[in-house]
Amino acid sequence: MNGHRKTSTRREFLVQTGCAMALAPTLVANAATPSLRCPPVISGNLWWYHPDSYSLEQWRTMLLNQKRFGFDLLWLSNVTSALDTEEHIAKLRGLMDLAETLGFQVILDTGFTGNWFGHRDLKRELETCGATIDKIGALFGQHPAFFGWYIPHEIYMAWGDFAEYIDQLYSALVKRCKAAADKPVTVSPFFILDRDETFGTFRYNEPDEYRDFWEKLLKRSGIDILMLQDSGEHFSYVTNTMRHPFYEAMLAACQESGATLWGNVECAEFVCESPEKYVELYGKVHHVTVKNAPWRAVPIGRMEEKLTLAAEYCERIVTWGYQQYGMPSLGEKAQAWCRDYEAYYKRLGRSSVRM
Repeated sequence: MNGHRKTSTRREFLVQTGCAMALAPTLVANAATPSLRCPPVISGNLWWYHPDSYSLEQWRTMLLNQKRFGFDLLWLSNVTSALDTEEHIAKLRGLMDLAETLGFQVILDTGFTGNWFGHRDLKRELETCGATIDKIGALFGQHPAFFGWYIPHEIYMAWGDFAEYIDQLYSALVKRCKAAADKPVTVSPFFILDRDETFGTFRYNEPDEYRDFWEKLLKRSGIDILMLQDSGEHFSYVTNTMRHPFYEAMLAACQESGATLWGNVECAEFVCESPEKYVELYGKVHHVTVKNAPWRAVPIGRMEEKLTLAAEYCERIVTWGYQQYGMPSLGEKAQAWCRDYEAYYKRLGRSSVRM
């Protein structure tokens, strides 16, 4: 997924490196039909974490800012960076304690090796991730703020030998997590909309195929929470009509398997009006290769539409993109986005409870 200073997509960031909600009466009154499974608001953001990136006081300021518009979850990746020295462990412990004080839950990732999807060395991957899992369990397994685990090996679907690898990997990681600390285990898959191989030779899957694959994988692995990315290929031309079949497919997979569906409603996007315009401007290349790509925070009207759709299917909503495009410290555009989102949040009159 990248470091908080560098622009990158969520998938590039990963390569490089059932909580219930109560609706306030005002939200019920204002909610659009059909009925919603959760408030159409963000609980928290995926963070690329490093213990030296921010001081504890900076974290306090950031979390208090986020708390104003309803964030109550810290979802951390690159946690291995905090497990290498006693000083770094102390910094992560300080953040966990701060999260508890401010009413934030924390999800911690299991780590991964470089090119995990390429080398497909199950023994190597499990040894690396297992060491991280065991250390987190020993250090933070009983911490009150520790909500759950995150497996960062991100896919949409898999076929053949890769599917077998994923099946074994996910199942073993869930088992190792549960042994270290019996907390919910999460994953955050994506879906693709590219039928024409505009962005690479990625095999397209129909929503029904997607549902069947994930139903079986969730059953076999024992994953508790699936946080579905809503962006397709991250473009601003992606509509709710395009997203809808994949939410339906994944909700069905979760219901059949006993997992809980959360939404990962991304608040950053690559600005482009259509696939045809993309090819005209950049050619048939993956968007991570585009120099000076026109990324932005998702405009609040569009964000509201995305959140409302997710709330029709999901029990809770998280996001990616806030760290890269929404934090007030990033400048005027980010500050304006935060003001817009806070106004939207307050307009809903949302309240929440934690399980």
